[in-house]
Amino acid sequence: MTKEKLWTKDFISISVISFFIFLAFYILLTALPLYILGPLHEGADKVGLIVTLFLFPAIIIRPFAGRWVSNGSEKKILVYSAVAFFVATLLYPFATNIWILYVLRIIHGLTFGVMTTVKGTVCAQIIPTTRRGEGLSYFSLAMSLAMVFGPYIGLNLANIDAYNMTFILCMIISAVNIVLAIFMRVPKHTHAEKQAAGKQKFTFDDLFDKKAAPYAIATFILACAYSGISAFLALYAKDLGLVKAASMFFIIYAVFILLFRPFTGRWADQYGSKIIIYPCIILFAIGMFMLNQTHTGTMLMIAGAIIGIGYGSVTPIFQTQTINAVEPHRVGIANSLFFNSMDLGMAVGSFVLGIVADASGYRNVYLAGVVMIIISGLLYWVQTRAKKQDSKLVSHTIND
Repeated sequence: MTKEKLWTKDFISISVISFFIFLAFYILLTALPLYILGPLHEGADKVGLIVTLFLFPAIIIRPFAGRWVSNGSEKKILVYSAVAFFVATLLYPFATNIWILYVLRIIHGLTFGVMTTVKGTVCAQIIPTTRRGEGLSYFSLAMSLAMVFGPYIGLNLANIDAYNMTFILCMIISAVNIVLAIFMRVPKHTHAEKQAAGKQKFTFDDLFDKKAAPYAIATFILACAYSGISAFLALYAKDLGLVKAASMFFIIYAVFILLFRPFTGRWADQYGSKIIIYPCIILFAIGMFMLNQTHTGTMLMIAGAIIGIGYGSVTPIFQTQTINAVEPHRVGIANSLFFNSMDLGMAVGSFVLGIVADASGYRNVYLAGVVMIIISGLLYWVQTRAKKQDSKLVSHTIND
């Protein structure tokens, strides 16, 4: 049987849009702390809010964005949100004091929340259903590549005080997103589906769809565990005298994501998601335990490879399962739930593991991460098993 085509012009366009969104996000995430300490002449205590004031508006707006996407035109929302994202980047040169920058981060976070929701929804509709796991694995590579290139670009530009160049670069890539969004073709839901979605009142299900709960909760807890790497690995490596190895950690992490994601997504489509999920959770736990035990640069880099395979491969599979769990016209809501689970996990995990680091040192952050990963795997097993039992019960009732 001939496979449905995956690499269409529209799939490539939405993947490039995703890459540019996150590239701008990571460039600014890296450069703005130095911008605050340098040109704005503020203290380090002002830096922490830069991330919080960006992510929390994104988290708050996403359920509403999911609802808008479910009820309205995905193409229009994609174009409008790309324009809004671009306008926000235009304002950074005018953020000449910390309070203006804080307000701008809130506005930019709102546009980011809408755009990440709609682009994930559009992508899920463009990808053939039979190749959704494979397609989302390729699609999510865009974010992983941005995670590598963004900090590298932002840090190098900030080190030479080229902040205006940083802002101009973000403007350019945001403008390209508008052009790509305008010329994209987005599959439309039937009028009946849109009408049915529009008649429904805003409910708790628009925030947290119960059918997607097993995947959202697992995503949240795994993101909590991974936040220990993003927030504390540099400090941990500094204590160990392994700063150079820590910089290589993220490169190796990205390389192994690039190598394995295309295969894991395809295998999930062919043999079922659980064939991938449980081994990946185990690998993630092994990698975190290696970080807890590491004393050498080699061990640190091997841990990066293992975590790249484990955590790097499991997140797009959970996104696929979250989308597949809901009705087609609720894909936008499912995407908002998935991204909010990741962002909340990163925010909550950083806070909780920060307490662990303060109380017992950075090494125990990764031991706590192992515990979180095990809990995530067990909860996922229990919830999916219960869901399977409920499905069987419904089936027997109908047959009777």
